[in-house]
Amino acid sequence: FNEEFERAKRFGLDLSFLMLDIDWFKKINDTYGHLVGDAVLREVARVIKENIREIDVAGRYGGEEFAVFLLETDKAGAIMVAERISSRISREVIKVFDESLTTTLSIGVASYPQNTLYPDVLIEVSDKALYKAKVSGKNRVCWF
Repeated sequence: FNEEFERAKRFGLDLSFLMLDIDWFKKINDTYGHLVGDAVLREVARVIKENIREIDVAGRYGGEEFAVFLLETDKAGAIMVAERISSRISREVIKVFDESLTTTLSIGVASYPQNTLYPDVLIEVSDKALYKAKVSGKNRVCWF
């Protein structure tokens, strides 16, 4: 992450960071159990992977959160990627055992150099945008 951030600074490239949170994940775990919750995590990871490029980096950030680092992507491009992932996951029917369920995502977007010149602040801004998405009703993409 830091190496790519420095490369972007050196060559004047854009970078974007997405923070994604599965809406109502605790309720899914409490209602259907952890095996179903794990299946939801795998499905979200699959959808994210299918909707980013090979040069981008995605991973589980903790709990029900994922992070996506979009190389050479400005804020407008990052918002398009976030909207595509959000739309795709909301249309997925996740089937586990005898259960079929759907879920949604809240996503926060931050970009370099528009939001910050520092890597740790980029993550912080995306997390604040994610919080804005959650308190604004979930199932949305927010940015600053």
